[in-house]
Amino acid sequence: MTDEIQMAPATGFDLRSVPALNAVALTIQYLVSPMERPNQAHQSPNFLFHTAQLRELAEAMIRAADKTDSVGMSSPPGPSN
Repeated sequence: MTDEIQMAPATGFDLRSVPALNAVALTIQYLVSPMERPNQAHQSPNFLFHTAQLRELAEAMIRAADKTDSVGMSSPPGPSN
């Protein structure tokens, strides 16, 4: 088992209102390879959020951003000799 976290850098997102469901669809554009350029981004499935979930997600993202800002930048540990 590994502690590595698979990452796919986000390059953008789209939000679309779905009034019939009183919801919002979120789609994220992301890269899967360091060789890809932003204009080659892949698209996630459409994630559907009801408005309460969307507000909860927004608040959680703000808390995460605040925590990250307060910790500052750090580099991952390098190889050990």
